[in-house]
Formats: sequence, structure tokens, C-alpha cells
Amino acid sequence: MKKESHHLYSEKDIKKEYKFWDTQLVTHFKDEENPIKIGPIKTDFKEEEIKYPLKLPEEDLEWVLIDTTKEEELKKIYDFLIKYYYEEDKGFQEQYSVDFLKWQFTPVKSNEHENLILSVQKKGEILGFLSGLPLKLIVYGNEIIAYTLSFFCIKTEYRGKKLAQTMIKEMFRRTYVYKVFQSISVSRRLIPRPFAECRYYYSDLKEAIKKFERPKSFEQLRLMEKKDVKSVCKLISENQKQFKIYRIFSEEEIEYWFMPRKDIIYSFVKEDKDGNITDFTSFYVVDVTNKEVRKRWCYIYFNIATSISCEELFENSLLLANQNGIDIYVCNSINNYESLCQKYQFSLNLDGNDSYGTVKYYFNNFICPETDTKDLSIILI
Repeated sequence: MKKESHHLYSEKDIKKEYKFWDTQLVTHFKDEENPIKIGPIKTDFKEEEIKYPLKLPEEDLEWVLIDTTKEEELKKIYDFLIKYYYEEDKGFQEQYSVDFLKWQFTPVKSNEHENLILSVQKKGEILGFLSGLPLKLIVYGNEIIAYTLSFFCIKTEYRGKKLAQTMIKEMFRRTYVYKVFQSISVSRRLIPRPFAECRYYYSDLKEAIKKFERPKSFEQLRLMEKKDVKSVCKLISENQKQFKIYRIFSEEEIEYWFMPRKDIIYSFVKEDKDGNITDFTSFYVVDVTNKEVRKRWCYIYFNIATSISCEELFENSLLLANQNGIDIYVCNSINNYESLCQKYQFSLNLDGNDSYGTVKYYFNNFICPETDTKDLSIILI
């Protein structure tokens, strides 16, 4: 059977050597895909394979699970990420506040699996950092638990010393201990083998707003309140079913991730006469420095419209972001948002910089077909 063509990588990529990833539970560029079997690569893990932490490359290094309920530990992570997370980028530098990191790393109480905030330290100093947060996903009809891996960062002088590879393997091992055998992540780097690719689009808010009239529904949207959680959860759950890969939220997770937090996450709702939520738009906020100029950016999260058009709700979202001090609105190509970006003339670059450009989606220990971003609904920060 003839092998299908790919748009996420080239023949040149297939021929490269990937010495580390060739040893991991990932789908490889050379793997035969037709017919593809969706599901885990490996299911039979023996206790001795996952029982003990991996040996670190230097004797005086130690594994430390950080307690993010402590403000001093969050500040320690903040200082490390500010210094090293984007230091090699010549363009934009995102600056996640301590409160933003607390929102990201604090466990949701009802989760049966723990958040894994993993670090490598030397005499109390962080040298490497990686977070793992459990998510419930639907992947082509298969319900799985997967850890999302994010904020991966290594101190400059420890790069190239196999610390990064050791941390990745150790994070996988720790999720296996918790009986979670899949992970999902995004990266700008091409490694074996992405299942999807997301493009980022940007617009200066003041410029975007000039292009449309104030929508009629603007006065009818309000900030989400706790009383809306059940209705918002139902709205999101129904909306997600149209996608091939999406995240499942419990009511407690909806409350945790979407209840407004000043300068972090904003969610707005429109309700009908019976108090049911019919429309929902949300975005999260990050300060970004470019050429020593600091601006406030927001990234779209959900834009779900049922009583008005998607376009009108999106215009509402832009106006509300501007009203809350946002300078730059960032959208992406998943969730069918690409057509909105094109309609409102968002750009793939900003101030001549490509910034993110694209990010690729990856699974560990799960085989998944290449998926168009219009069929994908997982926002990974």
C-alpha cells in the first residue's frame, strides 16, 4: 500500500538521525502509517522499569518535586523562567507573573492524578524545570488521561550535557508511576513525530477594532460568575464534540481554569432569558517584552457562539480585551479560528518578527494520525 503524503515534515526530515528519540515511546518518521492503529505504543510496564529515579549526569545534582502551594517556591520558579526560558529568542520574551504560574501549577482538587512540578537542583538552585499537569482527552473516540508537559527549561551552562534528555525520561517515568502512560506537548522544534501543527496570528487591538463597527451584543456580555459554571461546562462539552481531538473538563476544572482572575484569565458570557449561557469567550493574559518595550498580550482560549455569529462574538472578545488593557490579541489556527484571523486581517508576524510562527503537537506513547488543526481543540500554554 502506498504511504500517504505528509505536510508536517519532509523526506529530508525522515532521513535525519534522532538518536535520543529513537529510544523513546514515540512514533518515528520512518514508521509505516497505513493502516494506522490509534492507541498506546506500549502497555506492559514492569515495576523494575519505573520504580527508581534515573541517575543524573553529575553527582551533586538532585531531583526535587517543587511544592507550588508555597509562594517562595513559585517565586523561585518565576526567577528561573524569567532568566532562562526565552533567553535565546531574538524577538519576543513572554513574562509569566507569579500569579499566572500559581494558576498554572496549583492542583485542581478533584483530579485523581497529581501535578508533577519537576526540577533538577544543586544546593537549592534550579538548573532544570519541567511541569506535568494531568488532562482528560478524547482522541479519535478514545478517552485517555495524558500529562501535558510545559515550561521545559534548562540553565544555559547545563545544556548539551544530557540533562534535558534525562529530565524528559524521568518525567515520563514519574507519570508511569501514577499509572498515566501518555503525555502531550507542543514545541517549535521538529522531532519525531508531530500529529498536528498550529499557526499563531497577531493583531494590534486598536488597529483591529478600527475594521468593524461595535457589535449589537456588546452590552449583553458580562464577566463569568460562579453561578455560570454548570452552564458553561455544558456549553463547552457540547461544542468540543465536533472535534477529533479535544479536552474533557469537569465542572470543577471549568471553575478553576475559566473563572476570571485579574491580569490572568478573562471569561465573558451571554445568557438567555432563562439564565442559560448561550455564548462564551475567554482569553488569558501575558506580558511580553520586545526590544525593551513591554506590552500586554492576550491569547484566545474559547470562542463559542450559539445565539450570535462566531464573527460577532469574536468582535466582542476583541473589544473586551481592549477594554481590559490588552495591546496585542493573539489567535491560533485550531478550533476553526483560522478563518476568523483571516477575516479580520490578523498577521502571521508582528513588527517584522515571526515570533512563534508555528508550534507542533506531540504525543508520548500514543499513536495518532496527522490531524488538521480545524479538528483539534486542545490549548496548551
